[in-house]
Amino acid sequence: MLGSGVIACEYASIFAALGSKVTIIDRAPRPLSFMDPEITDHFTRQLLAFGGRFIGGRKLQKVQWDGLSRVETTLDDGQVIHGEKLFCALGRIAQVQGLGVETAGIVLTARGLIAVDAHGRTASPHIYAVGDVVGPPALASTSMDQGRRAVCHAFGVELGMAREATPIGIYTIPELGSVGLTETEVRERHGDALVGRALFKEVARGQISAAEDGLLKLIAHPETGVILGAHAAGETAADLVHIGQMAILGGMTFETFIDAIFNFPTYAESYRIAALDLLGQRSKREPRAPRDAGTVAAE
Repeated sequence: MLGSGVIACEYASIFAALGSKVTIIDRAPRPLSFMDPEITDHFTRQLLAFGGRFIGGRKLQKVQWDGLSRVETTLDDGQVIHGEKLFCALGRIAQVQGLGVETAGIVLTARGLIAVDAHGRTASPHIYAVGDVVGPPALASTSMDQGRRAVCHAFGVELGMAREATPIGIYTIPELGSVGLTETEVRERHGDALVGRALFKEVARGQISAAEDGLLKLIAHPETGVILGAHAAGETAADLVHIGQMAILGGMTFETFIDAIFNFPTYAESYRIAALDLLGQRSKREPRAPRDAGTVAAE
């Protein structure tokens, strides 16, 4: 498997679960490198449990196929990987070449994408473009919203500002979900981060469903406690992060989840557990109030 992005890892999960010995090769040091490392570690661990492996930090030198059932993949360090099939998932490009879009006044970027403004409008004001042809995030969910916004703008329908907290769902084994900033990004922007975790083995639903290998990770502002990121691995991870998305959009602090009541047993309870962990992390950082001198003397 060449590549370690979303498509590569999803297909790797399928083949590995069906019993194929899968090797993922990529120049990145870890799979799904845009996600929180703690979350992608769950994917890597499951891949290894399936008998697969990940080779990171390597570039492809050459590939030889015998035309039937043997492929030799040579890496830049001289290592040769033998396999029956080679799956290439090194990214996608917009299929706009040969369409003659330039004749309609549409401008392409250096990467061959259609240039648009915030409304999806191209350099020709009466032509709109949305979806993969305009570039990242190139998700079905974001593409649908882009289409809705483009149509509304074309017909003069007023819309609010586009939301920045776009969730990502990756349907690997285990399932992964992410919204907002990662722990690293929060530390880079704010100098520090509050991090709370809820392991699915601590959640009744995880125990009942025999799906205890997972977690929810909440990232909060180091001073205000405002939720800035939510990341999950395991059962329903792609659904679970939507709760975090609403907290981010609403500017809520993690205390919101401490006071909230969740259905029992559900994975949503992970938010209260992670919030309590955040509370514990913050209390450790807060300096204790100085003791009164008179009280000390009395003791």
